[in-house]
Amino acid sequence: MQSTQMQIDHDSFRALLGNYPTGVAVITGLDPRGEPLGMVVGTFTSVSLNPPLVAFLPMKTSRSFTALREASDRFCVNILAADQEGVCRKLAAPGERKFDAVPWRLSPEGNPIIQGVVGWIDCEFANIVDGGDHYIVLGAVKSMGLERDALPLLFFQRGYGRFSQGPLSAADERQLLRSVRLAEVAREEIEAIAAELSVGCSVIAPAGSDAVYVAVADSSASSQGKDRLGVRAPMAPPLGALLVDSPNSISEELWLARLGKNAEAVEKAREQLARVRERGWSISLMGSLSPAELEEAIDTYSCPQRTPEQERRFFSTVLSMFDMHEPAELNEGDRYDVMHLSVPVKRADGTTALVMRLSELPPQMQGADIKRILSRLQSAAANVEVLIRGHLANS
Repeated sequence: MQSTQMQIDHDSFRALLGNYPTGVAVITGLDPRGEPLGMVVGTFTSVSLNPPLVAFLPMKTSRSFTALREASDRFCVNILAADQEGVCRKLAAPGERKFDAVPWRLSPEGNPIIQGVVGWIDCEFANIVDGGDHYIVLGAVKSMGLERDALPLLFFQRGYGRFSQGPLSAADERQLLRSVRLAEVAREEIEAIAAELSVGCSVIAPAGSDAVYVAVADSSASSQGKDRLGVRAPMAPPLGALLVDSPNSISEELWLARLGKNAEAVEKAREQLARVRERGWSISLMGSLSPAELEEAIDTYSCPQRTPEQERRFFSTVLSMFDMHEPAELNEGDRYDVMHLSVPVKRADGTTALVMRLSELPPQMQGADIKRILSRLQSAAANVEVLIRGHLANS
């Protein structure tokens, strides 16, 4: 079979490959005088786990690579963080003594580790292979270290950027702003119930695959709720059941999909969702996880620069609380430590616009007291529904 090879235009080839993002790393070493050497690469990659091998691809005309290769039989890969674009530009610029303005320390193998990198990998030159106008440099890993849990610096279409978590369900930000305005209509009501019960009262709105605290009032002794305004929490089982399938929110299918292949957890989440929909309210009890630990986890998730690993840790934290959500029964004589008690605020068409949530509740509440407070919260939500409908009719 005869094949025909296309004539590849170099500029078009470069432009096309520019649509594939790459990580940015700095290859470092020391010259014979002990001065740091370095070159910025966008071609670093892992090659093998057994034995551990990595690679990068310098141009054959690179004087920086020639200096590194002639100086030592070892080098260090520094994986730059998303906030180190300035470091990258300093080290990529022509000139001498580029490390004068870049803090660094020596690695176990005697190579520069740049301060603030995501991680570093000390290597020994294992092989150098011809790769057209580049070399393919294989490095045998000798030691390594993770410096900080941060997003990496990316190179894409001749510009620098960062990784962004992709939501499973896109949020309409204009709708979120409308929800903020609706929450302000409820301001007097949430402040009144917070003061009356000496608790925290929040209003939560859907934002795609997240839920956002859009109004808070806190008259509890701890006052923890005052810091929740603007905080995001994921719409993932067992969280967010009252907002599933509401406008500007996640669907039941995608909500359950965030549990992955854990069939037991998926079935349990379905049961909890059905229970919440049937009785029209939601409750979360305290487990082994303290409120402070949960707040810390939610704060991490709410950070727009969170890493995938941080998100995985958050979901692991939430799953550890699974059995403390939506108990089937609340016996009036039994005592419970309640983390959250939530009810929906409905639009005229019956869809959920917002959720009102009580937190910072007293410990060891009797089931009868929880039901009394729930009734008060439902009454407040009904008042807010009237206010919202009036607001929408006049807007």
